[in-house]
Amino acid sequence: MRTRILLALATTLLQSGCAANACTRVRDDHRRFLARTATGDAAQLVLSVPATTFNQALSFPLAQRTAVSATSPNLNLPGGLDLDLGKLEFSLRSVSLQPAPAGQLGLRVRVRVVLGARGQTLAALDITTVIAPQFTPGDGSLRLLLRPQDLQNLKVSLPADQNKLPDVLHDLLPSAAKALIRRDQIVPIANKLLAEIGDRTFPSIQGALLARGGPLVDVEIELPPLPISRVELRSTTTDLELWVHTTLPSPGLTAGPARVTGSDPDQVHVRMTGAVAAGLANQAMTRGQIPARYDQSGTPDPNGEFTAAVDWLAGPAPLRIHAWKEQAVCAHVVFSGTPTLRSGAGELVLDVPDARIDKVTGSVKARAAVWFSGLGRKTFSFTEAFAGATRFNFLGTDYDAAPTAARIVGPDIGVDLRLAAAPSRAPASPRR
Repeated sequence: MRTRILLALATTLLQSGCAANACTRVRDDHRRFLARTATGDAAQLVLSVPATTFNQALSFPLAQRTAVSATSPNLNLPGGLDLDLGKLEFSLRSVSLQPAPAGQLGLRVRVRVVLGARGQTLAALDITTVIAPQFTPGDGSLRLLLRPQDLQNLKVSLPADQNKLPDVLHDLLPSAAKALIRRDQIVPIANKLLAEIGDRTFPSIQGALLARGGPLVDVEIELPPLPISRVELRSTTTDLELWVHTTLPSPGLTAGPARVTGSDPDQVHVRMTGAVAAGLANQAMTRGQIPARYDQSGTPDPNGEFTAAVDWLAGPAPLRIHAWKEQAVCAHVVFSGTPTLRSGAGELVLDVPDARIDKVTGSVKARAAVWFSGLGRKTFSFTEAFAGATRFNFLGTDYDAAPTAARIVGPDIGVDLRLAAAPSRAPASPRR
C-alpha cells in the first residue's frame, strides 16, 4: 500500500512538474511573440493618393473664393490708339500636385486672370512651391499645410498655352482699327502687358487674394493604427506617396513601384508587407474589432481560455494563426495556411482554405483538431483593421476609405480604397 501511495505521489508530482514546464514554455513563447521588433530600416507600407483625387479635393473649394480686382495697366496700340480694358479680376483656379524632391510636396497654384468688365479669361499665372509634411508619430497623422504667410520667394510663371491675351485684345478692337492693326502687331503689346501684370499688378494684390478663406492647402491623413517611426513623402505626376516605416517585426517592401500590378490608378492604394497586415490584424484584436479570445472549441468568446494572434512568414503557407492557453492545462497551437483576399461592398475578407495544424506545445494535442475545426477554417473580416482606420481630411471635409479590391502579390498585399465623404462627426478641436 505504502509503495502504491509513493508511486501515485511521484506520478502526481511529475505530471504537475510537466504541466508547470509546459505553462512556462507557453508563456515564454507568448512574451517573445509580443516583444518582437523591426527587422530592418526599409518602408513596410506605402499609401498612394492619386493626383487627380488630391487636385479635385483641394481645387473645388479653392475656386469658390471671391476674386480680387485690380486696375488694368494702360494699353497703347499702334497709331496712338488707347484701349481701355477696365478692371482685371484675379481668382484662384486650382491646386495641382507636382514632382518634388523626396520629403517635400510639390504644388502648383493656378491663378486665373479675367477681364472684369467683359468676363473673358486673359491668361493664367502659375505659382509653384514646395512644402514639408508635419508628422505626429503619437497620433499617427500626417498634415500638409500651406498658409498664405508660408508663401515666400514664389516662382510666378505664365504658361504659353494659357496666354489668350493677343486674341482677346484683337477682338476688342473697333472694326476700323482691326483693318489697320494686324494680330501679329498685338502679340508684343500683349506680352508687355502680361509682364506688367506678372511683375507689378499681381504682386500688389497677391496678399489679399491668397489670404482670403484660410489655408490654400490643408490635408490631414490619419494613418492605420501602427507603431510608426517615420514617414517619407514623395510627390510624382501621378500620386502623392507616403512611405511608412514601423517598429513591427516585418521586412521591408519588395523593390518596385508604390502600387502592385493591377491596382486602379484612380483609387487610393495601400501596398504593405504581409507582416504589416498581420500587425494590423493584431491591433484590431486589441481594439476589439476582431475577436481575440476563443474557447476550447475555437469559438469566439470574450472569456475564452485561448488568446489569438496572427503572423506572416516568408515562404509557402505564410500566414500563421497562434492560440495560447496560459492557465491550467497550458498550450500553444500554431496553424499555417495560404491566405486569399476578397473584397466587395466595402468589405475585405481573408480566407485560409488550406489551413492546417503546424505546431502544438503543451498538453492539448488530442483536442487540437477540435479547436482547429472551430477556428482554422473560418473567414476573418479585416475591413476595420486598416481600411476603416485610414481617413483623410481635405480643407475641412472628412473622407473615409472603403476597400474595393485586394490582391496578394508575393510577400506583399495591395488594397484599393474608395474615398467617400464621412458621416458627420463631432467637431474637431480648433487647429492652430
